[in-house]
Amino acid sequence: MTGNFLIQCKTRKMEVLQFLAVAFGSYVFGIIVMMIIRANTMEENECVTLGMLIAMAALVFVHFFGIIFSFVGEFNMAISMGATRRAYVGSYALFNMAELAGLELLLFVLGKIESALMRVIYPQCEVILDLTQYFQWKYLLAVIVGMTIVELFLGAVTLRFGMKAFWAIWAIWMFVTLVPAKLIENEALAAKMHQFGMQIGFGNIVQYLVVVGVIAAVIMAVLGWNFLKKQSVTV
Repeated sequence: MTGNFLIQCKTRKMEVLQFLAVAFGSYVFGIIVMMIIRANTMEENECVTLGMLIAMAALVFVHFFGIIFSFVGEFNMAISMGATRRAYVGSYALFNMAELAGLELLLFVLGKIESALMRVIYPQCEVILDLTQYFQWKYLLAVIVGMTIVELFLGAVTLRFGMKAFWAIWAIWMFVTLVPAKLIENEALAAKMHQFGMQIGFGNIVQYLVVVGVIAAVIMAVLGWNFLKKQSVTV
């Protein structure tokens, strides 16, 4: 496992640099947009850490699809060169989690810098949205593990079913990004889910969604590994 992990560190340097470029580029873009907004709405005394917000959104999108499709090619190459599936997938997942942890740390630091910068440039401006307050270990760990499982599962699905799985992946992406927010906004549905949650022992919709997410993650991990164990190698 250690040897495979070190190989991951060597072969995925460019990947890390690409993610860093996306993070810094979108971060600077977000700050510029925030300054333009402030310049045209001088009566407002509110700011948001828009640079961090845009950087986070860009990284999630790029990392999600980038890892899915890079995993397809790298899996075939590694197995054809003699790596075992268990060792390769384990080291790939471990590196992926370390990479996500590093990106989360980077976003946290960038968010703090941006918040301080806004207070210096606009002393009268109140930062009404600072995403760093949500950077708690339990949320960060959930993102690291959850994204790794989903990315490798969808990579396994793409390996198994080919590029025709792309549209299924896109549908899942849209579902994950849009449906939970809509569920929370729908007061009637949220009330029903809250009532159902109380009946089965969960206090609110958030707890309900967390349990559903954990169950889904376990199912995806099991299915993904089964796909990879049976996957024939094509190079």
